[in-house]
Order: sequence, then structure tokens, then C-alpha cells
Amino acid sequence: MEIEWCEECCGPCECYDPDAPEPEPQGLELKGEALVAYLDSRTDQQRQELAGPWPVRWLYPRREGEPKRGINVCGGCGGGCAGLRLVLGVELDMICVDTSKDATATARAAGCNAMHMDARDVDPRHPALRYTSFAVYTMPCPDYSVAGKREGLKPENINILCDVMADVSEAFGNVWRTGGAHGDVTTVEFGQDSGISIKEMWGWLGEDGMGGKTAGLMLAPVLVTIGLLRSGAPLEGVLIEQAWTLPEKIREAIGMELIVAGWPLAHWDILDAGDFGSPSTRRRAIMVGSRDRTLGTVEAPGITTWASDAIGWDPETWINTRGVRKTSGGNEFKMGRTMPGVTSKIRGWYDADDPEHRFTIEEVCLLVGLPADFPVVGSRTSQCQQLGDIFSPLVSAVVWAILLGIDWVPRLRRYLAERYPQVHGWAAYAEAA
Repeated sequence: MEIEWCEECCGPCECYDPDAPEPEPQGLELKGEALVAYLDSRTDQQRQELAGPWPVRWLYPRREGEPKRGINVCGGCGGGCAGLRLVLGVELDMICVDTSKDATATARAAGCNAMHMDARDVDPRHPALRYTSFAVYTMPCPDYSVAGKREGLKPENINILCDVMADVSEAFGNVWRTGGAHGDVTTVEFGQDSGISIKEMWGWLGEDGMGGKTAGLMLAPVLVTIGLLRSGAPLEGVLIEQAWTLPEKIREAIGMELIVAGWPLAHWDILDAGDFGSPSTRRRAIMVGSRDRTLGTVEAPGITTWASDAIGWDPETWINTRGVRKTSGGNEFKMGRTMPGVTSKIRGWYDADDPEHRFTIEEVCLLVGLPADFPVVGSRTSQCQQLGDIFSPLVSAVVWAILLGIDWVPRLRRYLAERYPQVHGWAAYAEAA
């Protein structure tokens, strides 16, 4: 008999029998009621250790009637969840993870289940994630935005990321084969998981992570999604939000891995929050992917909110954004319009005729589509950073509605009427409904 490595003996021996039946599953390898019985037999401390850092309830199979589970990687201060809960009125058992302690605290204060965690520490093989139904990726954009360092836009970094996406997918066993006279592509079941650690997979991006703090994080949508699918998670939908300048090659690479995994119903679009009633613009590349739902196209309803109407300022007020510096794009804009996208720099913007007249945090919340009393945590600088990085709750609501098959226009109009009654009051809502 060929000598094999024996797990029981912790070394090479002759007891290995390749034809022997697989051992009966034990512990977390169990399924259904057997898993429930096993978990119930553990102590509270043991269950917490098995689940950590995730909630114990996520170790258990989801029962009928319970909210479906979702994970939002780089969830920030909870804008994506706000769109789901506040605009659509839908409750999911969603957990947002983010590296910012202040953003995590804000999300918690706003009613989200939020955890302070690096995206690179999310392990899709963790048993607490195997009942995940939705995966959302609202990734930071500095390395892809034209206003950032643009590390993610460099051709060499685009190639690195796309190559690593393919390698990670293959490591999880997401492969396909060609067949037929014309080489038609057919999907196949997942192959064997290589067992390569998540940390090692992230290391494939290189020691400097593609040279930027955030560029390499776009690996997460492939690493976590394919890892969850490989682990048997009942994923129904995937959402991705990123700067509208995200290279087409990266978008195609993500879509390709989903196609290989049997998810042909995924498409990208460029959406601007200003087209959906936001008082400020926010143009983003959005991907909506579904396991089995045919996704409709997104058509803006033609709702406009001027910044001045949103917060009660004079529409003739000019806002200075750069002090005395002059740039090709200008350094002032008038409030009587849908204002330029809010960034962290709004902490220093002011009324050009009255430098002491600046935006309050409550006003900034309204300008990005949130309630004025949204509980933003931290210093003014941190609060403005969080609101400048937000996934617009208005766009979030629209893409969630498309994924879930919800008629979103009346719900959006209702929400806008609540936020900005002076321009989208109940009379306007009733007429639209």
C-alpha cells in the first residue's frame, strides 16, 4: 500500500485507506437540526468562541420567518442600510463592517448591526457566514476617484488586481470548462477548495497592496462572494458601489467570476444620487447581481432637490469651497441647484459673503439624503469624512428595490416628502402616488 500522510497519526503511516468511508460529520460540520442540537449542547461561552467575532445567532440555520442575513463590507456610517430601512422600510439581519471606529459607532447609533473590522479579516469560510443571503461592498474610493491618488487607475495595478481576482476564484474551486463543437462555455460545480488562507490570498496583491491604501480592497467583492458561494451560503444578491471611474476591466473581471459561478444576472450601471432627489450629486458605479432574479433597468424618475430648499438657505447664496485659491473648476457654487458632491472638505466650506456662516452637521446630513438627526459620531472632521464617504441612501434604496423586486418610486417620493417637505411635501407625494 502506498504510504500516505495520516491525520490521526500526525505522520506518514500505512493505515491510510483511500476507499474508507468519510467520517461522520461532527460539531459545526453538521447541518439542519443536528447542528442546532450540537450548538444547543454547548455553553454560552463555547458558542461565543465558535461564532466570534460574529453573533452567535448566525451559527444557527435561519428559520422560516426570520429576516434574511446580509453582510456589508466597508459599510461606513450606514448609508446603505439607511436606504434599506428608512426609504424602503425593509429589515434584514445585516451586519456592517468597517475599519473606522467612528463610522462603526455612527452605524450602531443609527440602528445598524456594525462591527469594527478590516475588510481583509472577513473570512467567507467562517461557519457563522454560511447562511448569508446578501453581500454588499461599498468600498472606499480614493484610489479610483479622479479626486484621489488614482493608484487603482494605473494599468499595472489594474492588471495585478484582475490577475489576483482570477487566482483567488480558482483557489476556491470556481472553475469552468469548455465543451461542444464550438467550444461553448458551460459552468461546472465548484472544484476542491485549495485551503489557502485568506491572509495569503490578500498577500498576492503584493507587499504594498498595489501602492495605495484602498486600491487592493476591490479584491473583496470576489474573495468574499466566491468564498461564500464555495462554502454553500444561499446567496441571492450582491451589490457593489465604487467611484464611477472604476476601470471597465475590473468591472468585467468581477462579472466574469460571477458568471463562472453560475450567476449570469449581474450588470453595472452609473448612477448619480442627484438624479434621485438628493440635494447633492454623487456619481457612482453600481453593480447589482442576482442568483435567479431578472433585474430591471434603473430609470431616474426626474426628481430634483435644490440644496437651498433642502436646508432653507437663500438660493442666491454663493458657497466658497477653496478659500482664495483659484482652480480650473472654480471654487464657488450657488446654492440654488443640486450642489456638487459632498466631500470631507465640506467642514471648511462657507458662505462667500459671510465666512462665519458654515454648514452644520445636521445640514450636511440633509444634503446627502439623511435625516437631519442622523446620529453622526466623532469630531467635526470625522463626521464630515463619514458623510463625504457615504453610500447615498437614495441610490441604495433604488438598487436594493431592484434586487428585491420592490416598487421603489412611491417609497422614494414618500421619503423625500418627509426629508424635504418644502419642495416634496405630502401634497406632491399624494399627487405622484
